[in-house]
Amino acid sequence: MVPVLLLLMSINLGCSTACSLDWSAFWRINSQRTDTLQLLNEMKIMPVLSCLQDRTDFRCPWKKGHITKGKQREEATCCYSEMLRQVLQLFRPQATRDAWPERTLGRLLTSLLSGLEALEGTAEQTPPCLTTLAMAIRTYFLGISRYLEKKGYSPCSWEIVRAEMQVALSTFPVPAERTSRKRRSSMQESPLR
Repeated sequence: MVPVLLLLMSINLGCSTACSLDWSAFWRINSQRTDTLQLLNEMKIMPVLSCLQDRTDFRCPWKKGHITKGKQREEATCCYSEMLRQVLQLFRPQATRDAWPERTLGRLLTSLLSGLEALEGTAEQTPPCLTTLAMAIRTYFLGISRYLEKKGYSPCSWEIVRAEMQVALSTFPVPAERTSRKRRSSMQESPLR
C-alpha cells in the first residue's frame, strides 16, 4: 500500500499544469497507471537476469532526462495519450497472445484502454502533443517492435520488453490535476495550513 501511495504522490508532485485534467480524469489516470504497472509486474514470466544476453538500450527519450525538467516536461504531459496508444499497440499482436495468459493480457489491454478513455474525454481542453515529442515516442516504440521481430518474439525478448515498459510507464510524466478556483480558495482558507 505504501509504494502505491508514494507513486501517486510522486506523480502528483512531479506534474505540471500545462496539460491538466479534471479531478475525476486525474484519478482515473493515476489508478490506470498503477493498475498497468501492477499487471506488468504480474506478467513476469522469468527472471530478467536470465535474459541479460537479450538486453538492449531502446533509447527511451524521457528516461535520460531529456523531458524531465521545466517546459519540456510540461509539454510531455500532453503526450501521455500517445504513450498509452503505443503501449496498447505493442501488446496487441498475435505474438503477444502466445507470450502471456489471455486473461492477464486482457486485463492489461483493458487498463490501457481505460486510461485512453479518461484522456480522450479531456482532449478538447488540453493542447495537442508536440510533433517532435510524438515522433520520438513513435520511434522509440518502433525500435522495440523491430527488436521483438529480430528476436523472434522469444520469451526472453518479451521479458526484456515487459521490464522496459514498467520503467517507461513509471517515468513518463502524466498530466496534473486541474484544481478548480473554488477548491483552490477553500484549500487556502483551510485552518490546517
